[in-house]
Amino acid sequence: MDSLGELQTTTIWHAAQHDARPFRLVLHDAVDDPASLGYAYGAVTEHLGWRRGDEEGTVMALAALGNPERFHGLMSRAIRLTQNGFTLDPTLLPLRVLSSRYGRTTPAFTAATCPPRLPGAPVEVVHADLAAALQERTEQVMLHLARRAARLTGSGLLCLGGGVAMNCVAAGLITQAGMLDEVHVPPAPGDSGTAIGAAAAAWLDTTGQPPTGIEQRCYLGPAYPKLTLHTEPRPGLAAERLDDPVHHLAQRLASGAIVGLFAGPLEAGPRALGNRSILASPLSPGVVDRLNATVKFREPFRPFAPVILADKAADYVQLRQPSPYMSIAAPVTDLTRTCLPAIVHANGTARVQTVTHAQHPFLANVLTAFGAITRHPVLINTSLNVKGKPIGGTPDMALACLTATGLDALLIEGWWVTKC
Repeated sequence: MDSLGELQTTTIWHAAQHDARPFRLVLHDAVDDPASLGYAYGAVTEHLGWRRGDEEGTVMALAALGNPERFHGLMSRAIRLTQNGFTLDPTLLPLRVLSSRYGRTTPAFTAATCPPRLPGAPVEVVHADLAAALQERTEQVMLHLARRAARLTGSGLLCLGGGVAMNCVAAGLITQAGMLDEVHVPPAPGDSGTAIGAAAAAWLDTTGQPPTGIEQRCYLGPAYPKLTLHTEPRPGLAAERLDDPVHHLAQRLASGAIVGLFAGPLEAGPRALGNRSILASPLSPGVVDRLNATVKFREPFRPFAPVILADKAADYVQLRQPSPYMSIAAPVTDLTRTCLPAIVHANGTARVQTVTHAQHPFLANVLTAFGAITRHPVLINTSLNVKGKPIGGTPDMALACLTATGLDALLIEGWWVTKC
């Protein structure tokens, strides 16, 4: 599910290998442009004052604060379910054009909802209600497509791809629906992952066998293992080499510090998964407001995701499968509501990242040490950047993030960097 591939916007494939026959990837069904769920979500995102193709996640977060009933009928007309998928109403969401002079919503859509919101303008109740109706309809369409995929293929394993697969709330609802054994979302399901997909497809076409070595491979970018810092790496910063970075970090987090973490290769995809992260204790009072206001510089309603030891995840979220790439929002448990409200969004879910020692030994050890101090092996994990900027992939970018934000410290390849 994407805004647009070549001509298709949604496809259903079946990957299977039976007996001695070659592995095959078979196209079962497709939805062609102009029916596009990604286009529709982007159009309303732009109408609400955020950048389409980039800030749909902000609209998804805002949706939890709104009432979908207000615009339920409108979104049901704008995105209509069909037997084979869905279609868009061009009187509300006009046909795709290349020129930016033409809006992606019609005057009829505006008259039925609200005027387009300017970026930076106050967020009003009507905006939250429209976001809620859009998100509700998106979830209905994705559930409809998932059920169709299960019927067409007979498979209980579903892989979601394309930019729309980044909608973690809808992915979570699919996992909760009980129709599938497992839902998988790769670490880079959108456009940034197409290079990996192209290489995998070329290998399959050439050999007739699926490529190996892709599973659990999300740390694919540049690394700086031999980084050496001066005691004053930048004016106003002090650095020291740590003998025991795991316990030092866990203790500082438990004391309420917000710390940037730069270690190993850069993650592939849009999620920071422990190599270019900002970590904080979900037990710290006011931590969400502090992160949004002084570190990330973003909207106050934006939630933060937890990273949890995989073998303890069931204590905190209602999810029957792993979520290693922070791609699935799951309902939280009573324990989480009571003890860790900072990681609970307004809709009662958390976009969880589960971690094992095999996947990320350092982060798992930090969670274990933090759990020994606080009784909860759970941390807030967000990306090492501020709103509108790329993740801090290089040491200079990470140091700049420390200097320009309310971060208390940065742990970078074993070096502990603080502000003088």
